[in-house]
Amino acid sequence: MIDKKENIIRVYIVYVGMLVFAFLILFQIVKVQWIDGGELKEEAKERTLTLRKIKAPRGNIFADNEPKTTLALSVPRYNVYMDLMTVKEELFENEISALSDSLSSMFPYKTATEWETTLRYEREIDSNQYFRIKSRLRNADLRRLKTFPIFKKGKNKGGLIVLREMKRVKPYGLLAFRTIGYYRELEGDSTKGIKPVTLKVGLEGAYNEDLKGQDGEMLMKRIRGNEWKPVKSALSREPIHGADLYTSIDINIQDVAETALMTQLVSQDAEKGCVVLMEVETGYVKAIANLIKNKETGEFFETQNLAVGTVSEPGSTFKLASMLVALEDNKIRLTDTVNMTGKYRFYDRVLHDSKPGGYGKNTIQYAFEKSSNIWAKIIDDNYRTNPQQFIDGLGKLGLRDTLGLDIIGEGVPKIKNATAKEGFSGVTLSSMAIGYEVEITPLQTLAFYNAVANNGKLMKPQFVKEVRRENEVIKSFEPIVLKEQIASKKNIELVKKALEGVVERGTAKNIKALGFKIAGKTGTAKIARHGSYNTNKYQASFCGYFPADNPKYSCIVVIQGPTKNIYGAVVSGTVFKEIADKIYANGLDNFNTVSEESTKMPYSKDGYKPALGKVMKRINVPVNDKSGDYDWVKTVTREDAVDFYTKKIINNLMPNVVGMGLGDALYLLESKGLSVEFFGSGVVKTQSVAPGVRIVSGQLIKLELVE
Repeated sequence: MIDKKENIIRVYIVYVGMLVFAFLILFQIVKVQWIDGGELKEEAKERTLTLRKIKAPRGNIFADNEPKTTLALSVPRYNVYMDLMTVKEELFENEISALSDSLSSMFPYKTATEWETTLRYEREIDSNQYFRIKSRLRNADLRRLKTFPIFKKGKNKGGLIVLREMKRVKPYGLLAFRTIGYYRELEGDSTKGIKPVTLKVGLEGAYNEDLKGQDGEMLMKRIRGNEWKPVKSALSREPIHGADLYTSIDINIQDVAETALMTQLVSQDAEKGCVVLMEVETGYVKAIANLIKNKETGEFFETQNLAVGTVSEPGSTFKLASMLVALEDNKIRLTDTVNMTGKYRFYDRVLHDSKPGGYGKNTIQYAFEKSSNIWAKIIDDNYRTNPQQFIDGLGKLGLRDTLGLDIIGEGVPKIKNATAKEGFSGVTLSSMAIGYEVEITPLQTLAFYNAVANNGKLMKPQFVKEVRRENEVIKSFEPIVLKEQIASKKNIELVKKALEGVVERGTAKNIKALGFKIAGKTGTAKIARHGSYNTNKYQASFCGYFPADNPKYSCIVVIQGPTKNIYGAVVSGTVFKEIADKIYANGLDNFNTVSEESTKMPYSKDGYKPALGKVMKRINVPVNDKSGDYDWVKTVTREDAVDFYTKKIINNLMPNVVGMGLGDALYLLESKGLSVEFFGSGVVKTQSVAPGVRIVSGQLIKLELVE
């Protein structure tokens, strides 16, 4: 019996032991799987070799200039590490002090003693094989670093490890910043519900597939944290450089356009503005600038592509479309007589002309040149019974469609249908006639005007001419015709004459140029805010082309929120003229026409001698230069020549700008740190601060201009 009991006890002991053993095994499984699993996985990762992605250098973006000018490029930056265990003891001890001295001279945030202490510690205590020396070194700095003691022995003996990364650089800073754009991939965070986001802006975003290249791979070993050390391996693969983009942007014209716009925005204390200049025949965009004021700092930046993406009510520049639709429908003739009383009633709304009492009886063309709001009555009288006919006519001009731009974010035109149950009232037609209750982007307006300049052919605005890899053309972007003919050639010729009349006799006569003709239309529109019009906020614009008799370039200038003046001719027209004048003076081969007026001895304003000299030479006007080495000159027009006399400009003393054009006067005064206000147009008649007075920085000077 005893033996039997002992056996049973032994069986129970074994059984319990096996249960405990099984429990311990189960506990270890649970512990490894769920408790220590994270740490073990991290430890495994730290000891794992893996192929890591190496970003390919992006292709360069070039301007349309010779020699080729780079708008954006990828430049190498170098991260430098040291494998302290590779360096032999004798070399390390003999040259560590000299290396520390060299590192201290290049990176003075540590003394030579501190560098030596750090390197000895990392070698002896941490046995560091991947100690970071410096990140993002330039190539010149790297070359210098490679000459340092120990490092000059290279990777295998000196322990020098160099990893290259690429940084995107825009050599011209903010110039065409938004149009060049960027491409960014932002990582998400699933724990916070944040999804990955890809930002595609401008040319970088639109042509990313061409620019990005092909990423490579490198076998790397995790050293610590998120630091990876490269390992030599046949599995590694070098990245392939992206293709290059050759744009239509002319960096010289871009600079002129952006500078002229910036000067006027500051002068007018405006909120924002944009300029686009396009080649008439091809549709290639030669310059585009978008500037918006930072309300806190007062500085202007390209934070949004206003020209491409922002739709707004264009105001009187839209009257060209109204006139062309009415001509196409045989509703009017430009020689018809209308009575411009200056006050036009439409139900409960009354429109006024800018001139009190109106312009009296005259032709429809004269009404267009003076930008009379009788255009609302002309369109309302002719289309009241069938407003959809007018809207369909706008569609035939291409104004209801987008332009299909390659750049992402083009605004969609908003032109109502008369059949719409909501939003089309009794005053909608008359409002549309003068550029209200319609919304369109500045670039869409420009494309329409460009079509008129191009004898009716509507071109797609394009920013890129070619994509190349080395010398091989991968893609070529030829001019694209969106509509062969937006209107009959007869009517196109009629409206072209009317656009010339706006500058010759009408609202834009202040921008009449010397040596070539400008054609275009002014626009002044109240800005709607929260569904109602704020009478203190206006949008001033000018859209046109030049030279008028053989159009080479079309251009639009739109400025929102000017506070000194509100009219398109003064606010935006002067920017247009400055751009046209400088293109004419600096690129005279592009202009194959000289007006008959230029064969006479012209009246010349005082100004900047190099620019005046170019213009005089181009239009065959003899110059007697009596100014010596001075850049600023006073001019006197004689029967057979124009004389240049010295106009002395003395530092810290107020210059005499009487007799100068506004552009030269503004440039000269603002370059001396003065704040300028001006009134009128033409040449400077008076200045509020007398010449010769000592200048105080930020001082206000007021100019009065006369024709």
